[in-house]
Amino acid sequence: MDMLTPKQVLFLGELSNRLEQSGHKVIRVTREFKETLQLLRMKRIKAKVVGAHKLTLEGKLQESLRRTARLAKLMKNYKVDLVVAYPSVEASRSAFGLSIPYYCISDSPHAEAVSRLTVPLAVKLFSPAIIPKEDWIRYGILPSNIIQYNALDPSVWVRDAKPDPELLQKQGWDRDSKIIALRLEESFAAYLMNKGGDWRSLALKITEELLRRGCKARIVVLPRYRQHYLKFRKLQQKVAIPKTAIYGPALLALTSVFIGGGGTMTAEAALMGVPTISYFPAGSTRVESYLQDKGLLIHLQDPESIAEQAISWLDNDVYQAECRMRSHELLEKMEDPLKVIMDNID
Repeated sequence: MDMLTPKQVLFLGELSNRLEQSGHKVIRVTREFKETLQLLRMKRIKAKVVGAHKLTLEGKLQESLRRTARLAKLMKNYKVDLVVAYPSVEASRSAFGLSIPYYCISDSPHAEAVSRLTVPLAVKLFSPAIIPKEDWIRYGILPSNIIQYNALDPSVWVRDAKPDPELLQKQGWDRDSKIIALRLEESFAAYLMNKGGDWRSLALKITEELLRRGCKARIVVLPRYRQHYLKFRKLQQKVAIPKTAIYGPALLALTSVFIGGGGTMTAEAALMGVPTISYFPAGSTRVESYLQDKGLLIHLQDPESIAEQAISWLDNDVYQAECRMRSHELLEKMEDPLKVIMDNID
């Protein structure tokens, strides 16, 4: 089981636990990536670190080639019967080369590069039913090999998310302040790296606009990379940047408004009933469009509009209660994706 990102740790970590409980032996693998390793430690999940995350296209390619060889050797040594992962180029290629079945899990058909390299090699692809099969068939997989579940992936872990009363104290934040959390975009993902426009400065402009308007809430900025930290260095006296690793859902449970550049945390916030704005630079994803249709998320890309909307929601108790009610009703209707995958593995 290859776990490359924090989201994958939460989803595959729970899946691997259930597999072990049902009698399977699971080898967990990850790579050198700060946020992923921090969450693995937080969740007390042990995984073999193979390879590292790189930021440039050339670096990604070279590291992927090295990691593929290392994973293939590991799979052969452990006599692996099945590989389960989100779109992992190295895990899928190693499995294919060794004639080991590869089960792929994905809710991101917009991630074209990695989908092209992994989906065609999957014996089975597991995906939310809100994503049309046509989105996957174009990558070269047969419709009969696509298994859909009536849920979104974060439903696996947000159902039990609770506020951590010690989180604010650990970070030195005022307990009485309302929180606007801002999660930066995945700047170095292949689906954004070559995208034109001024989207790389959006998060900073949004934050500056919130401050210019005298926002009374504590603005918590959640960077992904060192480059993000450097951008916000000039605002470090005016915004809060976590001093230590935090568990996202625990923060979201204390958050009044969430602003995200796309990605898992945006879906988490919406499913937890937090009024949510996405500024994902590449437009709405399938998951975001679905949440928008359910009245749990809006998509904006103008810093002034985002700041205005976020501030207006801070004291709108009626809207916040509506979001909580809608999210609860939606989660209640979702099935357990892990059970669907487990049934197929068994």
